[in-house]
Amino acid sequence: MLHRVSAQDGSYRELALFNEVLDKVRNDYVDKPSSELALNGAIRGLIETVDPEGGYLSAKDVAFYRSFDPLKTPGIGVILGRTRAGYPMILSVLPDGPAQKAGLSTGDMIESIDGFPTREMNLVQVDGFLANPPDKPANLTVMLRKNNFDPESMTIPRGVAKAPAVDSKMLENNIAYVHVPMLSTGKAEEARKNIDDLLKKGATSVILDLRASAGGDETEGIALANVFMDSGTIGYTVGQKSEKRTLTVDPRAALTKAPLAVLVNEGTSGPAELVAGAIRDNKRGQVVGWTTFGNGSVQKLIPMDDGAALLIAVARYYTPTGKDIEEVGIEPQVKITSQEEEQIDLSAEREVEIPAVPKKDVPANNEDRQLKKAIEILKDPQAAKKAA
Repeated sequence: MLHRVSAQDGSYRELALFNEVLDKVRNDYVDKPSSELALNGAIRGLIETVDPEGGYLSAKDVAFYRSFDPLKTPGIGVILGRTRAGYPMILSVLPDGPAQKAGLSTGDMIESIDGFPTREMNLVQVDGFLANPPDKPANLTVMLRKNNFDPESMTIPRGVAKAPAVDSKMLENNIAYVHVPMLSTGKAEEARKNIDDLLKKGATSVILDLRASAGGDETEGIALANVFMDSGTIGYTVGQKSEKRTLTVDPRAALTKAPLAVLVNEGTSGPAELVAGAIRDNKRGQVVGWTTFGNGSVQKLIPMDDGAALLIAVARYYTPTGKDIEEVGIEPQVKITSQEEEQIDLSAEREVEIPAVPKKDVPANNEDRQLKKAIEILKDPQAAKKAA
């Protein structure tokens, strides 16, 4: 029965092909290969080709995965994502952590840790290497974005990073500015209180800064989106064998209908992408910046008989209009590119692009152009009306 079923869906032929290739490698390769290494490599390739965030975990990896907490486990104070090229990329650098003190930032990629290349590691293994040994510094080779990804060696002490605080202040024209660097436990409520305080002080519109906001929990993303929404949905999850689960808005949890702009970049990942996608698809506000990282899967640890496990996605997150966050990230309505600045029509229905100033023309005060554009949008009557 198993062979008949496998033959029907093509699995039997695929397994036969794998066995044929393995047999030829054993017989014809210049050296006698390790069957265990070959099998582990094939398993790793299978999982990570279909799920860059997943992996085949040894029993030791499983134990680390179950205990890992980026805010409690020693490391260098970063939240990572895996690029399509296979390298772990820094999405967020935790404030006052070892990585920030060493000058690392969003977009930098880690090429090796203590002499071990990272390209063949899954993210659990990368976090494990960054955590151990906790009492010794990590020797890294990092491809720095600011240096056109030229590799640079650096030694960074390991330590435990603190949960980053929500930052808020009042800007010109009574605009409330709130930066949420990570949606860990309690951060949605912290942001809500800060926004409420600024509204009571006279704020008439809000800028929510989710740039380099990575990591955290789905429930925090839902709660933060709900601060600004009293109807609609925040998104949904669904998978091959996972029924559709809709993330609904609680009208009682809504705080404000004030015009809203949301800042995002390539370091915006996970729960923060849920927020940006919900705001955009429900036409609740303007999303400003550039395409987010695209980390939108529900991962499940599937134990194996020998203590190892598979970590794979069993469902994906979608925005309210059905966009797959994992595949494309969140596209902002107001985009940033690297070309010369152009005039835009804020009342137009089409998506607009706001090119960034080339590096050689960056103002001496290192002006935050995304923030400036969000302020302009909220100051403009038509744009504010559209954002509301």
